[in-house]
Amino acid sequence: MLNPKAGWYRGDLHAHTTASDGDYPPSLVVGIARAEGLDFVAITDHNTIGALSELGETRDILVIPGMEITLDDGDLNVFGIQAWRDWMEIVCVGQPRVSLAGSYPTTTELMHRIALEGLLISMNHPCLRPWEWQDRGTELRYVHCLEIWNDPYWPDNVYANPQAVALWTAWLNAGHRVTAIGGSDYHYPPRPEEGKSGERLGLPSTYVYAEELSVNAIITGLRRRRAYVSLGPRVSLQARHAGRLYEIGDDLGQVSGAIEFTAAVSNSPVNARAQILHNGQVVAETLIRSGQGSLELGILADSARSDWYRLDVWDEKGARLAITNPIFVGPSRVPLLYKYGDFVDSPGGQDASQPNQG
Repeated sequence: MLNPKAGWYRGDLHAHTTASDGDYPPSLVVGIARAEGLDFVAITDHNTIGALSELGETRDILVIPGMEITLDDGDLNVFGIQAWRDWMEIVCVGQPRVSLAGSYPTTTELMHRIALEGLLISMNHPCLRPWEWQDRGTELRYVHCLEIWNDPYWPDNVYANPQAVALWTAWLNAGHRVTAIGGSDYHYPPRPEEGKSGERLGLPSTYVYAEELSVNAIITGLRRRRAYVSLGPRVSLQARHAGRLYEIGDDLGQVSGAIEFTAAVSNSPVNARAQILHNGQVVAETLIRSGQGSLELGILADSARSDWYRLDVWDEKGARLAITNPIFVGPSRVPLLYKYGDFVDSPGGQDASQPNQG
């Protein structure tokens, strides 16, 4: 534990070192994260946890141990790995990409095993070709997090990130309460003189509300969906019902009557537009000037209806600056569509949250 206080902690959940295909050794990557002012950084090398043995104890920044399992069918991060596991014999074979076989021949079987060990699983950059998720049979019940926002420096993410948000929105509407996260996918810094886009640690940042700054607390915060992703703005989304205040990621349950939502934006680097979405549709918005602003929304809840609300922030050119996980109202919906292919092989799931530029 590096900090015993509860609060919003800023970090990066996707970074590589020389243990796989990154340019910098683990200690230098951690030093760069420290220089960027991050509270935590996840080391997620491809198919290895070798970087973790190279790192000494850090006292001013939290290192979350992880690994990016890089498969022929797609990539997923596993957070919280502290020691060797039996399933790693299939994955950690010295190859940049592997095919599943043996005891865990499918992604669902592998993810089920990992989930049983209490580890947190994130599906990475699901729509970014040629590294998109391809196993249509993957069962979403073992996907704890979805990386909806990957490396904004990579040109194709201009399209792939909005598609990932659209995919996540469709999952939410189907009843899958998966936590949205972001990650820089850090390998090396931008090198314009070499024509390399590179990445920047902490861009985007994932903010997590945790009871303390520790690995277990950050992972618990992610499981509770107490998180938002941002390119700079600090945001909040709260709901008040019957005298009780609810935060990002909370579930009010089957309640009825008046609910007041309040959203706030600060530290926006540019003029922006903030929107509250209800089940993927914009229901309130305001302009953000001089870096900050707020908006409110009042609703009457129906205890029989399953709803969710989130906050999106856009710049004036229509590029997303921040996005929160939802606040849920009403009964949990049991998903009838539960495989990855149910969403990518059918119409729908389009991102209805694009700002109205008219």
